[in-house]
Amino acid sequence: MKKILIFKTDRIGDLINISPVLNNLKKNFPDSEISLVCSKYNSSVAKHYDFLTKIFIYKKPFIFFLLKNYKFFFFKKYDLILQLDGKNHSYLSSILIRSNKKACIKFIKKKKIFGLELANSRPNYLVSLFFDFKENCIEDYNVSENKSFHYLSLYFNLLTSLNIKIFTKNHFLPFKSEKISFNNLPTSYYLFHIDKRWDFFENEIENNIEKKIIELSTKGNVVLTSNYNGNKFFNLLKSHLSNKNKIYIFNNTSIDELIYLIGKSHSVVSSHTGMIVHTAAAFNKNVIDIVKKNIFTELDRWVPFNINYQRINIDDFTEYNF
Repeated sequence: MKKILIFKTDRIGDLINISPVLNNLKKNFPDSEISLVCSKYNSSVAKHYDFLTKIFIYKKPFIFFLLKNYKFFFFKKYDLILQLDGKNHSYLSSILIRSNKKACIKFIKKKKIFGLELANSRPNYLVSLFFDFKENCIEDYNVSENKSFHYLSLYFNLLTSLNIKIFTKNHFLPFKSEKISFNNLPTSYYLFHIDKRWDFFENEIENNIEKKIIELSTKGNVVLTSNYNGNKFFNLLKSHLSNKNKIYIFNNTSIDELIYLIGKSHSVVSSHTGMIVHTAAAFNKNVIDIVKKNIFTELDRWVPFNINYQRINIDDFTEYNF
């Protein structure tokens, strides 16, 4: 294959989750042109995959995006289009752009209307006719067989259907960190990423988390980071822990700085922040997910291959032995 176009216009973690797909395509077709349609948000990570021939940043309105890049979309024929983000604009773009083969994930949502169970799919029946290869994914996190709809496995199934060899299932992020440094950063530490998800935990749980971080700092170093501009719980921890020994707090970090901090850690702790989990997987770090019990099976769809991953019920976190 000489020309491949991939659609992934969602979040940073979702893009890193397809990094094994990008890596396997490059290994199978080292001389090919691999282009990516991404979002403005995840383009901050897409830039690190320097083997990509072209990166298109999707911006609304849809028609203006197509017209702006008409030379690449309408005057060129691809050998393969992979639609991996499930967005309607990406399905429509895929059917308008010429390609020898087209493959996608087909999301199916079941609804009950007047006692009848009906299936609604994305793409719809008409649009799906334009795709040569499809992998079905039930869009219901309450099903017991969430592992059957593990997203990265579905992507690999598409590659296998296309007779593309799977060389590796590991996450991959070719990050260059020469220009990034932090003063007084310890050489070994647990990284706790406290984003807005933590704000939804009850006060008692927040107090227990703070006590656990202090306890952990008596055994080793702890680095705290947050989403940009922080959040309620992070700001509370910052006010309480700023002067504690072996606790280092960084707010307003850029995406590259956060990647750097993950790469230098030995373990990362988050409430299943996609960017944190998948970046940690790319650097082969220990991953600890602290979440509520009711989403345990849902998260089975996102766990990377071949990493040391632990999922902890937030109610049991105080008993967890680091």
